[in-house]
Amino acid sequence: MFKKMDIYRILTLIFAVVVIISSSLSLAYPDTYRDSYKIAQFFLGFIFLFSGITEFKANRKSIAIINFSVSLLTFFVSIFTLVVRTG
Repeated sequence: MFKKMDIYRILTLIFAVVVIISSSLSLAYPDTYRDSYKIAQFFLGFIFLFSGITEFKANRKSIAIINFSVSLLTFFVSIFTLVVRTG
């Protein structure tokens, strides 16, 4: 299965597993893992970034630009939530 996948798809798959695990922990145990959604959001930005690279290599430039812009927005919001103190 992994022989046909390039490195960007493998990294997208790994980051997707990290996002699913950290989001599930944040939902299942909200008091213990209350900042886990920030980690999930950061890795979600990587998913869109690597997905954009894959789409760009497949000559689907409009979808790649959308993925890059969503990735940029996700990174901006993720870093902003890490920097700004709440509570």
